[in-house]
Amino acid sequence: MGDTMGAKVAVQSGVVHPRRQLRIRRADIKRGQRMKLAFGVFRFCLYGMVGLSSEIFFYNLVRIARHVPFLEALFRFQWQVDERLGLNGIWDTPIVTAYGQCSLWMFLIYGVACFCFIEPLYRRMVYQHVGLRAAVYGVVILLFEGFSGVVLERLTGYRIWFYADEGAILWQMTSLYILPIWMVTGLLAEFIYRELMDPDLLAALESPLPATPEETEASFQLIR
Repeated sequence: MGDTMGAKVAVQSGVVHPRRQLRIRRADIKRGQRMKLAFGVFRFCLYGMVGLSSEIFFYNLVRIARHVPFLEALFRFQWQVDERLGLNGIWDTPIVTAYGQCSLWMFLIYGVACFCFIEPLYRRMVYQHVGLRAAVYGVVILLFEGFSGVVLERLTGYRIWFYADEGAILWQMTSLYILPIWMVTGLLAEFIYRELMDPDLLAALESPLPATPEETEASFQLIR
């Protein structure tokens, strides 16, 4: 009887872990290839847009943090742009202006990093300790940053970014000093992915659009 009840719980809620229950999308519910592709493109674009806005915010965070005792130890990396572009003066702008900058290439970089690396890693490491996941995310993003920076330099002829500090590695395209930041970034991407894969959200995204005014009104009633 106990085994039967346990099986029912497992079927109804998805995956049940011996120590805790996680809300993970049921893999036995088939989705159309078109819907899966559309949702994948949506996630990729979301990661890219969040990455672009986060990088602009990050410039301001770094400028502020470097004036805060103890906190400045996390921001000792020297994140620079190709000198020929004349964009490094942004570090000297007043904090009150809240200026940041970002290359549109970063939309692709953040999208690939989260969609192709963070998502698969999270699925494989979902039951691992958060500290271990963060460390793996940080190292993977660090390596991806280094090699993608080289690729972009070959494609454009410019160093879209480089590091001018003592921790710089991989042709100065990344730095050991920024590893803690990438660890946090990986956890944030994991959080976005986990929330997007919530069964209730997926059910809403995959449900058909209302076909009649009455169905539309009923939908509005549910969200009011």
